[in-house]
Amino acid sequence: MTAGAVRPGAIRRALPLVLLALAVGWTALLHYGLGPRPELGLHWWSPRGFLTRALVGTSWETLIADRSAGFAAFWTPVLVLAAATWLTTRSALMRAAAVTAVLASAMFLFYALGAGITQVAWNLFHWRASATMLAVAAVIACALVSPWLAARWLELGWPARVAWFVPVAFVVLAIERNVTGTNARLPFAISPWPAVQVFALETVGSTIASLLAGIGLGLFGLSRLRARRAPALGLLALAAGLALPLGWLWLGSSGLLPMRAGRPLYVGAGLLTIAGLAAAAVRPWRRGAPALERRALSAVTAALLLGLPLLAGEAWARLDYSRTRDVYAQRIIDALQKYYARESLYPETLDALVEAGDLPAVPQPSIGFRFLDDTGFSYQAFGTSYLLEFAAPRWVQCAYNPPYSDDGEGAPADGAAPATGGASSPLSAAAAPTTRGDSGQPEVAAGGGSEPSGDSLGGAWSCPQSPPELW
Repeated sequence: MTAGAVRPGAIRRALPLVLLALAVGWTALLHYGLGPRPELGLHWWSPRGFLTRALVGTSWETLIADRSAGFAAFWTPVLVLAAATWLTTRSALMRAAAVTAVLASAMFLFYALGAGITQVAWNLFHWRASATMLAVAAVIACALVSPWLAARWLELGWPARVAWFVPVAFVVLAIERNVTGTNARLPFAISPWPAVQVFALETVGSTIASLLAGIGLGLFGLSRLRARRAPALGLLALAAGLALPLGWLWLGSSGLLPMRAGRPLYVGAGLLTIAGLAAAAVRPWRRGAPALERRALSAVTAALLLGLPLLAGEAWARLDYSRTRDVYAQRIIDALQKYYARESLYPETLDALVEAGDLPAVPQPSIGFRFLDDTGFSYQAFGTSYLLEFAAPRWVQCAYNPPYSDDGEGAPADGAAPATGGASSPLSAAAAPTTRGDSGQPEVAAGGGSEPSGDSLGGAWSCPQSPPELW
């Protein structure tokens, strides 16, 4: 074979790699050039802000002062390069990387350009903000490209399928169980990492999984109609496919999603399902029922690969939450009550409960895999009161205050039962403040949840018995 015969094939293989490298390089340029320069501790991964400083005071300054102009100038190159990468390769992984570059660039530009809270957020969290944006972009990109990833996954043997799926599933489980919004080393003790969990996985990822499941069912229904076999089953599958994403939003609004779906979201999901089904069915419909069935299998497989680890992780995280709040924390609360009844003061540390024989051992929160994070309960003693806290997934910080007596001195009443209710306070690092109502009973301050605040003497959790909605 001559060199001339080899060259075209080599160019075809190298071209998408070059285009993808350029797209990733442009994304890195936006990160390093437009991101905020740290005041201290400049590392190789830190943004430098050199492009922003170079544009200030020039005729091009409008590119960093006007978000629309900046997006037009800075985002267009990565869009073109990513589209070219997509069209020149059939590799699902390369396509996912190209989409990641597009989404990451958009997030970098959104937080770097213009003014206001967006710029403050990147300055506040710095490299953690950069890493969070990149992770959110990667998760959403993989969700969007999941039908192509699933089609390639189905071509593998079972050992290779397991080898690819298990690590990804574990990462999803770890994010759902381990990622909390609390970091004492950061300003306001708030961490940006739950954005990956809340926005990328639970909101976007689960919605895309429901859309893919609906499209897969719809394609199966169309395959029955195309083959003219079991038309009733085909119509039923088609109707179920169109309804499935709406059903997920309704079910998710009961607590699985971090928000409650409204009419615009239902309408948008319905239109996306119809549009996605139409786009996915155009070419296979001309080829016949087998082509529709193959595409349906890819869509349903993508939905399962995307949705099952996410649902398992969320269910596990909810179990962690309830077990920690209602079982392990309750053991500490009961032991503290015994200690106070005997000593008339609360201990300085939880270890004192073990030394006094009120606890066999200090329980650990059942939040996440322990080998990834062994953070325990946080306890502060105030003589005749205390604050017991633990960090939960999402931006939820649970805190408990003991019951107060009616004399206002802060001493717990004898025999007071520990609280079981609480107010939703996802960003608070302390229990929600309580006030006395007309009846003399404590009430959660404005902005709290709808659950009762605890027992009649004022003991209260700052978090409800199930994880609260965030918006």
